[in-house]
Amino acid sequence: MAKIPQEVQDLFNKVDSVAFITAREDGQPNGCIVGMKKIIDDETIYLSDQFFNKTLANVKANPKVAVLFWGEGGAYEIYGTARYVNEGEEFETQAAWVNAAFEKMGAPITAKGGCYITVGEVYTSAPGPNAGGKIA
Repeated sequence: MAKIPQEVQDLFNKVDSVAFITAREDGQPNGCIVGMKKIIDDETIYLSDQFFNKTLANVKANPKVAVLFWGEGGAYEIYGTARYVNEGEEFETQAAWVNAAFEKMGAPITAKGGCYITVGEVYTSAPGPNAGGKIA
């Protein structure tokens, strides 16, 4: 387990969305964009599911995932293990946050579930001599 450095957390919180990368058991990759996201603690992020189709099937078959994001201040890759939840207290806590955000936007969308991702490694993707370097 790795801790997410503060500068990575800051950018994660600032960007509107992240790329969530999964793969089937046979290795075929899939990417989707996720806007409803949050940092739970230094070792865990949460990505809400409103439209996971291939993504959900992939997570169930192969929980190893990547989350990529970039913006002013850097570019990062987080690798980890996803755990999908769609019931119970953990889900209800996140669903309340997600549903309130969509209601505020006037969007008729509700949370179906989500992935808690335990962070395994963090890399920088910013251009330069350290591009691709492991930072946590």
